[in-house]
Amino acid sequence: MTREELKKLILKKGVVTGKPIILSSTRMSTYYFNLRPIALDPVGCKMIADIMIPRIKQYEADCVGGTEDSSLPIISIVCALGGIPGFYVRKQTQKYGLRELIEGNLGNVAVLVDDVATSGESLLHVAKTIREAGCKVEHSITIVDLLEGAKERLALHGIKHESIFDRDDFKL
Repeated sequence: MTREELKKLILKKGVVTGKPIILSSTRMSTYYFNLRPIALDPVGCKMIADIMIPRIKQYEADCVGGTEDSSLPIISIVCALGGIPGFYVRKQTQKYGLRELIEGNLGNVAVLVDDVATSGESLLHVAKTIREAGCKVEHSITIVDLLEGAKERLALHGIKHESIFDRDDFKL
């Protein structure tokens, strides 16, 4: 699967336009990338995996992880098709069960993944949490970077951020 095919699928199923939408950065926008329908689509998740797995493997990480919500489909497909163990970080511990903040298979070196990067806040939360647990993280990859400062903010914390696409690729 190619990057161009993924772009077409995102334009068809993953972009909402025509009404004001509040982004995670609290900025108003006239478009919104809702990539969960892509990441949870049999063809879409395969396209994401085909592009992300080689990028993740170049960093010689022993695990891949992200947030408890938008990252989970990406983590799962990378685990299944890439053979890379995965984990996710909760926003806060549960009040029941094991009360863990980190769930899954945290290793020694992680690459963080997510669907969309806006400010980078959620990826920084994950990075801080796993670093406190002794895991090294120097790279993150998202499907779309909205060019709202995530790359620069992550760089301030020693994380090189890359994306398959950025907002300008879609000319919205």
